[in-house]
Amino acid sequence: MQTAPDLSPWLLWIIKIRFVIITLVFALDFAIRVLAPAPGVGGSVGQLGAVVVLWYCLGLFYLMYYQLSRDYVLQAYLQIFSDLLMITAVVHVTGDLASNYLSLYWVAVIMASVLLPRTRAFLVAAVAFVCMGSLLELAYLPSLYPSLASRHPWTAGLENTSTLLVDARTLGVKIFASLLGFFAVAYLSSYLGESLRRARLALRDKAGEVASLHALNENIIRSIRSGLIATDLHGIVQELNPAGAEILGCQVSEVKGQPVAKIFPALASDEDTPPEPAHGQEGPPQASVPLPDAAVAFNRREITYATCRGETRILGISASPLTGAEGTALGCIYTFQDLTEEKRREAEYRAKDRMATLGRMAASIAHEIRNPLASIAGSARLLQTIGDADRAALFDIVRRESARLERLVSNFLAYSREERFNFQEVDLVALLSETLLLVEQHPLFVEGCRLVRVFPDHPVPVRADPDKLQQVVWNLCDNATKAMGQQACPADHTLTVQVEAEAERVVRLIVADTGPGFAAAQLNKLFEPFHSSFANGTGLGLALVRRVVEGHGGTVSVDSEPGKGTRIVVELPSTEENLNVGPGDRATIHSRPIELVQSASDS
Repeated sequence: MQTAPDLSPWLLWIIKIRFVIITLVFALDFAIRVLAPAPGVGGSVGQLGAVVVLWYCLGLFYLMYYQLSRDYVLQAYLQIFSDLLMITAVVHVTGDLASNYLSLYWVAVIMASVLLPRTRAFLVAAVAFVCMGSLLELAYLPSLYPSLASRHPWTAGLENTSTLLVDARTLGVKIFASLLGFFAVAYLSSYLGESLRRARLALRDKAGEVASLHALNENIIRSIRSGLIATDLHGIVQELNPAGAEILGCQVSEVKGQPVAKIFPALASDEDTPPEPAHGQEGPPQASVPLPDAAVAFNRREITYATCRGETRILGISASPLTGAEGTALGCIYTFQDLTEEKRREAEYRAKDRMATLGRMAASIAHEIRNPLASIAGSARLLQTIGDADRAALFDIVRRESARLERLVSNFLAYSREERFNFQEVDLVALLSETLLLVEQHPLFVEGCRLVRVFPDHPVPVRADPDKLQQVVWNLCDNATKAMGQQACPADHTLTVQVEAEAERVVRLIVADTGPGFAAAQLNKLFEPFHSSFANGTGLGLALVRRVVEGHGGTVSVDSEPGKGTRIVVELPSTEENLNVGPGDRATIHSRPIELVQSASDS
């Protein structure tokens, strides 16, 4: 059964419908009597008017009772059963069996099915049958049973107002047919009413769940500390959370309805120019970020943003497609964080780390310089006491040790000074091809050693300083060939240089050799300054490699085991998306008999 609050809107709706039905009944009957008068139509317009006025008064009473009382169940029963009585009166004054309004009983049954439980709907159908059957029996009693009517004179007031002649059998069939009709309508309408009530309950529960989920989502969006922007398929901002408005330094209303490219110009520009570093900050280049559509997602990018107050902030932003339940594209979601303070702390940390490294380097370089100076000083003293034959050998020692000091000091200065980069878009494949050609022609390359290139068939653009990046490749290849030159049979080894372009806007440069490899203890110190694995090495080659790679916003990692060679992976941000390397990659092998000699860029 419906609860009282559920009945409230239905009762008000039925009160309104009742006024419409009453008006139609009187208007139709009046129109029939005036426009198409027919003999045998019982009753008068006055009688029908009196019934209609009474029904109107009851309708007004129901409306006032509805406003004053909250006992909607009692009102439902009162209205339905009083309607049955009024329908019976209307049917009687409009001709009983010949009335055009016998179907109003069905309307009352349908209303009962809407307001009351199913069993009560059948009860109303039974009462409607009793009212109609009693009315017809009493209306035709004088004509069908005159002897009974003569003994009860009061039945004359209920005599049929129509001239339609009906025998007892026809009247019985009519009443029985009405019985079936009433219960059939009660069955169907109550079934539909129950289905409607269940649907309303389910809808109410779902509406409650949706409201709860909506409130939960709103609370989550308001509570997260990261900024969040939701756009439609055209890139128009639909939602912005309070944290995002605080990061952007504006009001939510100022951002809604604006194109996301206007909020983040760096997403749509071909190039994002970074601000001047604050507090000695050094950071990676700001790569251009293409505006993603609903089907494209990208990982976090670092862009610059100018607030309405003129402040420049560094934001970390990522995008993902906004999809519906069936995977249909609805728009895009951008999440972003304010990285300005984090970048400042990183710059301070790097400055402190550099000072600590320089302290360690100063101690190491003092030791490294002392030994060549001792050799030079001793050779100079001996030059005063020996003849011309040995003097040439001592001069050679002075020259070699002086060159070693020059190389050591040059590498130290290169590592200690602040790096400055000239970033531009570079085709990594073309740069590697040029550099490896020089590597092949250098005396460093081991005789018979194979150089394998694994490059994509298409250009791989990266945003880099070509000179610095060429230095990285040179140092890595230099160390690899030296390591393989220490083996017993260096001609049996292979140097592999590979490029992988991934869809996540990351380009990998891989340099692998088949040299002796490194132990785990060596790997931990591989990139530290003055830690060299080769005789007469300065130990600054890989330290410079790491500085240059980090200056490009990339990372460098090493995978090595003793006796299994070394694999160094350099990851750099690309300037294009969806650069998937397919099965069409090509590998070229070159070998050349060249002797291995000492290089100045050793580690």
